[in-house]
Amino acid sequence: MNHPDLLILCATLPEVSGFLALCPEKSTCTTKTGHQIRSGKVGSSSYDLLITGPGVFNMAYAFAACLNESAPETVIVTGIAGVFRQSGFGIGDIGIATQEQYLHTGIQGQGIKNDPLPFELIGNYPLTRQGIYLFDEEKADAYQKKISLNADAYLADESRTKIFKGPFLTVSTITSSTEDADLLYCAYGGVVMESMEGAACAHIAACCDLPLVQIRSASNFVGQRDKTRWDIETAVNRLGKALASI
Repeated sequence: MNHPDLLILCATLPEVSGFLALCPEKSTCTTKTGHQIRSGKVGSSSYDLLITGPGVFNMAYAFAACLNESAPETVIVTGIAGVFRQSGFGIGDIGIATQEQYLHTGIQGQGIKNDPLPFELIGNYPLTRQGIYLFDEEKADAYQKKISLNADAYLADESRTKIFKGPFLTVSTITSSTEDADLLYCAYGGVVMESMEGAACAHIAACCDLPLVQIRSASNFVGQRDKTRWDIETAVNRLGKALASI
């Protein structure tokens, strides 16, 4: 059983390639489920890095299985994501989640937003009736400060990079029109980022009473279907520097 300071979860290896270039793994092992755990150091902290596969089901399965091999102090879920243009943030900016909401939880109502379920998905977590998971605000504040304080060293070439906090939205169907992006932004209280794994990770962390931080870099605007307008390279590079700065 590993006891790292950090367990870093990411859907795909390319998303954390920038981080591994700065903080390369020192060793690897393979779990009983066939997932590879890369171990190394980021600053003075030890990390285990798990590539889960994309989407809520891959994340939930890989994360839960990994906890048989790793007992971390803190979990970080990371990767690139879409940013809502209406939020005022842009491509390459770094977002830290204050809460996560799974779009598909609830009872279908008249509008785009579902009504709450008549039962909780996790006992004593009433907000899970709406698929909402709250993040530790003190930890979110602390990580925002860490990245901001070290920005001169790690993000000096990207001085305009914004490091912000806000609510995230998990989807299983990527939003592909600006009209739908507008509807989601209004319906879900000014969410700032859209991803495909955050709620699954938040659910497992809540079940296991593990502290969780979500850090993502924006590669595109939500609703922007034309991938030629995405800037994955910038997002990956800045995410790597942000993670290394902690």
